[in-house]
Amino acid sequence: MGCAGGGLMKLLDRPIEVKPSIARSGDDPAHLAAIYDHEVALTLWSRPNPVTVPREDLDGLVGFNVTCSIGEVRHTINIALSGATARSWHVPLLADIVDLSHRFAALMEIDDVSIRLEAISGNACWKFHSDYVRARLLTTYVGPGTEWALQGENGLDDVHRIPTGHVGIFKGREWTPDGLLLHRSPPIAGTGDVRLLLVID
Repeated sequence: MGCAGGGLMKLLDRPIEVKPSIARSGDDPAHLAAIYDHEVALTLWSRPNPVTVPREDLDGLVGFNVTCSIGEVRHTINIALSGATARSWHVPLLADIVDLSHRFAALMEIDDVSIRLEAISGNACWKFHSDYVRARLLTTYVGPGTEWALQGENGLDDVHRIPTGHVGIFKGREWTPDGLLLHRSPPIAGTGDVRLLLVID
């Protein structure tokens, strides 16, 4: 009995590993820093959508995928947008991309960022997954937002959707190889919906 009891005490004294499976949200952008909490796999900044884009402006929109130093973001995005017909919403879009890029770079302590803006009308990345990056920032300016769910013992738990305009930072597999919080682009093929999605790594 003594040996068994001692073994049990050793097990109880062993630190418990908490898997990152919790999402946290708040209306203060500083709340995004909670991504560094061990048990947190997703932080959400709840905010009004800063960019209003008419649906018809998304038809034929050519997005971009660029990598640059944080100091060159404004210049790089200006060039990327210059190939498209000038729209009034380009001004708040540029301002928001610059702001989110700087916030993400400061939070991740990085000097370079990869920025992707795309209009999606099909079922891109419709399977639940975790990205092979350290962390990824996502926000949807138009259309249904990114969906996420926890991987439970019996499959996925309830599916949640990030509201349009809100900002999410997900831990990737480089940070949490066995992360249980997965996400996907909502399947919209055939619905007539179009999404305008921003991704920052």
